[in-house]
Formats: sequence, C-alpha cells, structure tokens
Amino acid sequence: MDDTDLETCAYTGSNATAEPDTYAEQARRRAETEREAVEWAVAELESLIADADVDLEPLLEYARRSRESMPDRHVRAYEAMAETLDVEPDVYEAYAFAYSDLCDELADEPADDPSRGCTNALVSPPRAAGDGSLVLKNRDIAGRGARPKSVVEQPPIDDYHGFLTVDTCGTVMLYKGVNDRGLVAANTYIDANRDDIEPEAQFRNGTVVRRVLEECATVADARELLESIPTRQLMAQTLFLADESDAVLLEVNPLEERIAVADDGAVARTNHFVLSRSETTESSRRRRERATELLEAENDEIDRNYLWEIAEDHENGPGNESICRHPEPETDEHAFGQLTTASAAVFEGGSPTVEIVMGNPCETEPARCSFGDEIPTPLRTGDRWLQRLRAVSSEAANS
Repeated sequence: MDDTDLETCAYTGSNATAEPDTYAEQARRRAETEREAVEWAVAELESLIADADVDLEPLLEYARRSRESMPDRHVRAYEAMAETLDVEPDVYEAYAFAYSDLCDELADEPADDPSRGCTNALVSPPRAAGDGSLVLKNRDIAGRGARPKSVVEQPPIDDYHGFLTVDTCGTVMLYKGVNDRGLVAANTYIDANRDDIEPEAQFRNGTVVRRVLEECATVADARELLESIPTRQLMAQTLFLADESDAVLLEVNPLEERIAVADDGAVARTNHFVLSRSETTESSRRRRERATELLEAENDEIDRNYLWEIAEDHENGPGNESICRHPEPETDEHAFGQLTTASAAVFEGGSPTVEIVMGNPCETEPARCSFGDEIPTPLRTGDRWLQRLRAVSSEAANS
C-alpha cells in the first residue's frame, strides 16, 4: 500500500487543529470522518434485512441489555455517533452491538464456527527482534463485506489514555490497539461463556479491551483491572498484553472462574484454550498448530516482517482453516456465512505505533501509523476499505 502521495491529517498531537475534550465530541468527529463508510454499510444491511425479512427485535433486546455493562463514556460516544449519522437507528444498533448474530440471520447457512475468528501471536525478548515484545492480530469475522474498517485514533480525554488501532467504522468496542503509553492489547474470542450471567452483568470483550487501553499504562495495570472484575462476569477470551518491559498472554475462562497465564518467548492462540478446557473446532486447532509451527521454525530473532509472513500464511487454505482466511467460492458476496480475515495488525510493546492492513494481508503492503502523527485520510475515513471492496465487486461482476 503506497499512501505517500495521499492527503493526510492529524487528529492528535501538535498538528491537530483542535483536540476534543469530551467523549461525545470525539464521537461526533469520528462519525463525520467515517460517515460515508458507515452510512453505506448500514444502508446495505437495511436492504438485506428487508429482503430476508429478518426480525431485529431479539438482536436489539440483547444489544440494549448488554449496553448496561458498558462505561457511561462509551454509551455517550455511541449515542453521539448515532445522532450524527444519517442511518436507520435499529439497523445501526444491530450493526454496532449484535453484528455476529445479524450475520447468522443473513447467511444462506450460518458459519460452522459462529463468532470464532482471529489468529494472534505474542513474541517476547529474547525471541523478539528490537527493544519490545511484538503482537500480531489477524482479525477474522463473519460478514466482512458489510463491516468497513478504518484507522481509529482517540486522544487522551479527561484522565483516560488515548489509543490507536484499526477497527470497525462506527463502533465503540475495540479488539486490539495500542495506547499513548505504548501498552498493547489484543484478544481472540473463545466459545466458553457462562449461561447463568445476564447480558447486563457480562462485560463484553470489546469493552474490556477498550477499558484496558483507556485506563491502564502497563501490563501490571491491565492485570489489576481484570482482577477487579469477577471472572465469571467476563466473556471468554485470550488477551495478549505488552508494554515496554513486560508481556503476557492471559486465558480468561469464566466457566472455571480463572485466568491462566502464559509468558513463553513465542506463543500463538486462536479460538480455544490451551491451559484450560474449551471446545476446539478443526479451524481453530489447525490455525494454532500452523502458527506455532512457524514461530518454532524461526531460529533467529522474530521481527515484524516474519510476523507478516505468518499473517499471510495459506497452509491448509486459503479458506477457513488457514491463518490468512479468504471467502470460499460458494460464499455470498458479503461472506455472512464464513469467518474471513478483515484486517491485520502488528504492534510493539512500548511503541505507540501500529502496522496495519485492511483486508487480507497477502494482498497489500502494511501501512505504518503512529499516535499523534499525520495519517493518510483514506485510512481514517474507511475510504481505503470502500475502494478495495468496490474494486473486488467490479472484478467479480466482469468475470
């Protein structure tokens, strides 16, 4: 990806025109920035929902109940975006808070492993080249064709840290990122949650990751935050954490009410637990085995370039069981019924910088973005994602 000739803009730091001082103000600015991508996605979903005669009410009930566990500042941000965007409110709410369930409703056949995606790796010194630990995240989701991505940067607000990431346009939950202190957090989802916890009391993974980035400066701070929440009220996940001097992988298991710790030199996780019990799909097993094999095969120090090689790997694929996951030929246009790679990112603990790819990492070069620097406008707005989607759609229509 060559963005050197594109218009750039800074949203934080000395080159920013004016930094927002409230969550609502920041959310309104973000909504204006991502307007075209979000309004396109919600309009597309509205049409598909109507065609499929989907009943949104059960999805909206869960969405509204689960918002009770979110910090007020996140709720204010969502409400400010909803007020700014010209979208159908119920569809936007489902898009923001119940998207995986919506994908099941829109798919010709639901995904074999619904809500399960992502391949992550953590490499710590002395295995890691450079000064800090490295974190790789391939974000795999259902319905990536209606889930636009952008580079999201939020400045410090009140006493909360700012952060930088690549994630879904128009949403308030995060699944990876680095904050202004260089703390990295990234997760993978595990299907091992309690059925005796009401949505109002369960802390969603996207909320937990964002709270870590906003409220914590170090790995130790993040672990203290997690320990302050009853583990049974968390959703199951593996959480990768790294700062300038520390790195750890946590298996958060609400069923067993325990958080298991792995701090080996190089570890990979997909969508099952290794240190405690959980169900294992063939996709999750084969992706983790392949990522672990690649980490163990490198005799020299592992650097960012090698992590990108792992992110692009097509062994067992390039369909559902490879690390770089592409839609199968029979998958619908938006891939509602299959988990595919929507973005990828490489972080370094202690550095407020991220290398990102929107879409499959095998198809484009990573762009490097740093907190407080000017970033190409197409990456901030989601326009880069829209351009790629339209190019793929045009190619398919002409083939």
